[in-house]
Amino acid sequence: MEVQPEWSRRHCIPPMGVVLVSTLNGEVANLAPFGMFMPVSSRPPRIALGISERRDTFRNIVNTGEFVVAVPSPEQVEVIRICAIAYPPDVSEFEEAGVTPEPSKVVKPYRVKECQTNLECKLVWMKEAGDHHVVVGEIVAAAVKEELSTPDWDRTHLQPVYFAGGDSYYGRGELIK
Repeated sequence: MEVQPEWSRRHCIPPMGVVLVSTLNGEVANLAPFGMFMPVSSRPPRIALGISERRDTFRNIVNTGEFVVAVPSPEQVEVIRICAIAYPPDVSEFEEAGVTPEPSKVVKPYRVKECQTNLECKLVWMKEAGDHHVVVGEIVAAAVKEELSTPDWDRTHLQPVYFAGGDSYYGRGELIK
């Protein structure tokens, strides 16, 4: 069956993991979910986000050159939903969602204490890509929640959240071998 190319993101591309992106607007801690996220380099470690220029997160990254990408767990779907609401720029989603801003080691935006991992990033470049911009950041510090940090730990132990469209999310299924 042929479909419209505009439908491809929702109908032909598998869901990506949802991340929470922390930025600062002056002293206000901003936190927003994004489903356009991927690693793009190992050396140096870099990640890319797809962000609309209409988002506070985009403007905050342009203004500060820094952001933190946090990986929430399935238990945090309500946090994701709350942070997805379009609040005014002077409202902190950390407060609205009831999550803890934790000081970062290198950048000024906060880590999300309750999240599984936090990646502190400095902006490397951005480029317009249609109705979004590709925003590439270099990971300058990273942290894993203490209870995940075991001798046999690796990224397969993370419990990602996937955006399924509308108001639907789902958690990690079983590993397919």
